[in-house]
Amino acid sequence: MPLHSMIKKNRVQKMISKRRTIRPRLNNMWMIALGAIIVVTTVSSAFLRSSVTSPSFSLLVTLIFQEDQYKEEFLGEFSKLAKYVRQNEPSTIAYELLESDQDPLRVLILERYKDKDTAYLEIHKSSKAFLEFRPKLKVMQEAGHVTIDGHSYQDSRMGFVGRE
Repeated sequence: MPLHSMIKKNRVQKMISKRRTIRPRLNNMWMIALGAIIVVTTVSSAFLRSSVTSPSFSLLVTLIFQEDQYKEEFLGEFSKLAKYVRQNEPSTIAYELLESDQDPLRVLILERYKDKDTAYLEIHKSSKAFLEFRPKLKVMQEAGHVTIDGHSYQDSRMGFVGRE
């Protein structure tokens, strides 16, 4: 083999060898950069989601009536309030009355709001419909016709409600 062919072949082999060592380094660098971008994006979106939007706020209120007539009276008043909430409070996510399948005098009200401060405290609790409804319920409670037990909760962002 002539000398110039041997030199040319040697150069080609060196270039191929360099490519083999450079390419894995570049691939590794790209993988590290891509991994860093994914981590930053995930962390920042989780931070934004938690810091920009408050967790939703829920109330679960159990009512136990002494007699069916008091429950029926309550249902009439509650249905007016629920209709108002549905039509006028878009930041209320859910407002539903559930009837027990084991005790006909027990109901559960499920209330869910986008947030506590605005949707629940400012909008819902100051609405005309709620301000008319609440005193009627209080009279029933003070007369001993109903016992009320309620608890509030903040969304943990684990699990789901509904499907989009």
